[in-house]
Amino acid sequence: MTAPDLAPLWVLDTHVVVSAALTAGGTCDRLLRAAVAGRVRLAWSAPLLAEYRAVLLRPKFGFSRPVVSALLAVFDPAHQVPAGASPALPDPDDAVFLAGALATPDQVLVTGNAAHFPAKLSRPVRILSPAEALRELERE
Repeated sequence: MTAPDLAPLWVLDTHVVVSAALTAGGTCDRLLRAAVAGRVRLAWSAPLLAEYRAVLLRPKFGFSRPVVSALLAVFDPAHQVPAGASPALPDPDDAVFLAGALATPDQVLVTGNAAHFPAKLSRPVRILSPAEALRELERE
């Protein structure tokens, strides 16, 4: 087993991915760079990747298809998880993120919108803000 295989396997919500693309050097960008460096592995499902792509390609962001493809290349095919079910959430569109996290051994979801994932509905998934996620990676 190589060192990157020991890295935690987490799910990022779309806000984190978009923020990483928009703010070079920011907290979310640093999380994606940690993934590139092998300090964290990014779990994804087909619906998650489709969501990331659709949002990043919105005209208001101005990203070209090649830029979006390059950004999404950080999501390693080896870390794909099944698109399972999750408990009902206040916003049904958020269920895909919780389902992805539930399908991983680490059961962590990194989001800038923790209020969308009430603890009583999200357990056993740990909901981390991008800053909390970075702090956790720095402790390892």
